[in-house]
Amino acid sequence: MTGATHRLLGMSVVLGLAVAQGWSPLQAGAGTVIGLAVSGGRLSPDMDQFRGWRLADRVLPDEALGQGGPMRHRGLTHWWGLPILVAATVPVVPPGYRWLVLALLAGWCSHLLGDFLFGRADARSGRGPGIPLAPWWGHVGLGLDTGGGLESLVRSVVLPAAVLWQSLVVMHADRPLLDFLSGVLGD
Repeated sequence: MTGATHRLLGMSVVLGLAVAQGWSPLQAGAGTVIGLAVSGGRLSPDMDQFRGWRLADRVLPDEALGQGGPMRHRGLTHWWGLPILVAATVPVVPPGYRWLVLALLAGWCSHLLGDFLFGRADARSGRGPGIPLAPWWGHVGLGLDTGGGLESLVRSVVLPAAVLWQSLVVMHADRPLLDFLSGVLGD
């Protein structure tokens, strides 16, 4: 999945969580910024594609651990177990701050979902499609074409419509849903 689609998916997942959890518009906005930061780019699971990580991968002999090593692209940073470990800390986070951790988890997990759907296999490295079942090996996923027509449709139509709708719901969360819908759609 491309970076732009990852970010839109991250926004949508965090906004969906905000609606489901009844977050205030301020929390939803701040949570969306957190989700954006960790769903695509240097702070996301794709940190394994940036200079500092790549340099560390060249220096450290992680390939000796087998299966291409944990530092390769879609290795350890794409393993579903990391967000599970972070989620285990939620009960000890003070209640007023849990939404911050949940936003981080939602953004990170949206990236994993995106790569599960659109992450193609890498024949050169022997890595399968998707994300690893084990910490950095045993990849599974649908392997849909990254940057292809379906992802383009999702990025240009589906996710923007979802984000717009979710944003409207968050902004009008104090109104009953049926009142809100009749106001948006007209009586």
